[in-house]
Amino acid sequence: MSSAEDEAKVREVHNQYFQALGSGDMDAVADNFTFPAAFKGFLEDVTIAPDKASLIATYERLIEAAPKAARSEIRGIDVGYLRTGVYMLTMSYEQYGADDALIHEGRAVYFMKRVGDEYKLFAVF
Repeated sequence: MSSAEDEAKVREVHNQYFQALGSGDMDAVADNFTFPAAFKGFLEDVTIAPDKASLIATYERLIEAAPKAARSEIRGIDVGYLRTGVYMLTMSYEQYGADDALIHEGRAVYFMKRVGDEYKLFAVF
């Protein structure tokens, strides 16, 4: 059963992850994950990162493949309960170029599970 406390924790993990990613701190990004972790994003195929080093290498490829935006705007964040200890957070966003023209809009889906007393990411699509 979903609880408001768990949903708040899931949102906080996403916020920490997003802040770390935005600042380019890949060690802090990796701290939000449990392994193995799965990724798709702008990559051609799903990638499995078995450890921190491969996660960082995967993010380097993801960033290279992503649209080159001057800014991004989050349009919404929804948290969904999947089963005990497992949540899905969906973030809707828009990305804009240097000329303020919309270059991409989409959704990112983050899967998290309880690991001990905290939630950790295990997949990003």
